Amino acid sequence: MNPLEKELKNALRREEPAANFTERVLARLQPTPAYKPSWSEALRNFFRLSSLRWATAAAFCLAFTVGYGAYRRHQQTVARGEIARQQVMLALHIASSKLNFAIKQVHRTDESRDVRAVPNSD
Repeated sequence: MNPLEKELKNALRREEPAANFTERVLARLQPTPAYKPSWSEALRNFFRLSSLRWATAAAFCLAFTVGYGAYRRHQQTVARGEIARQQVMLALHIASSKLNFAIKQVHRTDESRDVRAVPNSD
């Protein structure tokens, strides 16, 4: 048997537990009454956050603020685009009516020339 095997055999040999081993195990298993802090202590503990928690909360607030600002800018851009669309539609409607009026005037002048150009057969 080599020395390593001897050491393992000695380390893993069976030993009898101490006389009060059972009592110590059972004592540890006894439930201890849970400590319930008062509401003022709970509030103080809440604000005693670690620096990592405060940094996380600050980062969340910053991200929320930046995101909300971007959302508001997007809403304003959409609203301005809708106003611009309405203005373009109105401009096209006005241009269309003016163009239709001009076309009617051209057709009237063409018709009056046609009437004058026809010779009288009397």
